[in-house]
Amino acid sequence: MKLLILNGSPKCERSNTLNIAKAFAEGFPESTEVEILHLAKMHIKPCLGCFSCWGKTAGKCVIDDDMGIISEKILASDIIVESFPLYFFGMPSTLKAMTDRCLPFMKPYEGGFAGGFHEMRDGRMNIKKLVIISTCGYVEAAPMYEALRKQLDSICGKSHYTAIFCPQGELFVSDYGRRQREGYLRDIKRAGEEFADSFTISPETRSKIDKPILSPAGFEAITSAHWKQQKPHG
Repeated sequence: MKLLILNGSPKCERSNTLNIAKAFAEGFPESTEVEILHLAKMHIKPCLGCFSCWGKTAGKCVIDDDMGIISEKILASDIIVESFPLYFFGMPSTLKAMTDRCLPFMKPYEGGFAGGFHEMRDGRMNIKKLVIISTCGYVEAAPMYEALRKQLDSICGKSHYTAIFCPQGELFVSDYGRRQREGYLRDIKRAGEEFADSFTISPETRSKIDKPILSPAGFEAITSAHWKQQKPHG
């Protein structure tokens, strides 16, 4: 089994979210081949909107950059994990650029809707599993991810991806909440074990990983202290 982690954080190895993606991957059998691509270190030009990949060069983008490498690795993987922080209620710009450039994987839209607006051009894409792992700096995740969920539902279809949204992401670089953070990562590893076995996450584990790591009051105290430290002293 091959698992590809596409790290969409501009912080690359220092990404808060990557801690969760790595814990998820640790739940897979040791025989699993895991590869991490840091998109911020790759050359990904924005889509030109020429639609050549739907016509003259069907299935192939006319732009020559690192997206060709990424596409080959996606096709060679069984599970794709997109790992990224929530930036202004959406995905970071580098990951959005990569997502736009995935258009060659899809057939042209010719009307209708059947769980997703596009059919896949390559049959191998239909059996791959997509996992979205994202953190945000807010107290809870549900209201923060409404826009991103709608976008993913349109691109992938509602039932064609698994999402793990974790609020309070700054706790992964904080001196506070270490015990709760470590407990959360153990639950994430368990989610990885379950997904490796059945491509699903049990309701019990899901209830654990969907809960905020700290109480709203506890998280507010930590964030308030953090931003006070960032203010200039005069």
